Amino acid sequence: MPDVELRELRVFLVLAEELHFGRTAQRLGLTTSRVSQTVRALERKLGGQELFRRTSRVVQLTEAGSALYAELRPAVNGLERVLRTATFRGTGPGVVRVGLLNAASGVDVLSRAIEQFETTYAGATVQLSTTPFNDRLGPLRRREVDLVVTRLPLDQPDIVVGPVLSTDDQRVVMIGRTHPLAGRTDLSVEDLADHEVRRPYGLTPEAAEATCPSTTPSGRKIRFVDAAVDDNAELLYLLARGRLVHPTVAPFAEHFQHPDVLTIPLRDLPPSTCALAALKEVEDPARDAFVNIVDSLSRPSTLR
Repeated sequence: MPDVELRELRVFLVLAEELHFGRTAQRLGLTTSRVSQTVRALERKLGGQELFRRTSRVVQLTEAGSALYAELRPAVNGLERVLRTATFRGTGPGVVRVGLLNAASGVDVLSRAIEQFETTYAGATVQLSTTPFNDRLGPLRRREVDLVVTRLPLDQPDIVVGPVLSTDDQRVVMIGRTHPLAGRTDLSVEDLADHEVRRPYGLTPEAAEATCPSTTPSGRKIRFVDAAVDDNAELLYLLARGRLVHPTVAPFAEHFQHPDVLTIPLRDLPPSTCALAALKEVEDPARDAFVNIVDSLSRPSTLR
């Protein structure tokens, strides 16, 4: 039996998913040379078989690498589940990592759940981190966080929707004071077809369509523009200058304000719901303990 370390298997699995040495190193907190050395060591321990085909531009799994990944991923998932459960029994939950785009939605339930979780379990901590505009589910899929705060609908085969954090969040439009629509008391989706609308970034297709439909009820196309924005301050600056129309939800508009940006209700879209979500195939007793507390405060949803 080869003397293979769990560390080597984890490096292999991440590289098989990323197919990029730099991104793999970043996920694991290693150098690219360390990733390469680890893979070569694993290949030697497995009889010298090549697991990856490497060129200057492309990394691909070989047939042997693909077979190993298919058999190894569920086995390592099971082992990690056993180790997490054992750790939970011995020391308590430890850290549960939650990713959120901003603190504008569901913050009341989330804050109360964090306080109760950290009070109930000695040494337990909930660590909040910001998810990027253009990759809101990426940190969850890369297992950089255990849960994400997300807008519904969310219909992804690898993700399970959990407790609801907020409901009935009104749909609104954020625009600059000098924008032609600024004098309106409310707006419809039909109104948006006459103006350039910021394309929803980082959302799944179903969530993007719920945020702003691609066509109006009468069949007119919405003119989306690609305005890449890295943070909320940049977004507010562009809105204040009248460059964009930004469909969003009332909690976001209330949290992020600018004296030259107005918020107008969008009357013909249904309210938005905010919830927690997790990876479907990952079992984590610490995460689930936190989810149970959130669920008890929010009702009626649980991970399903």
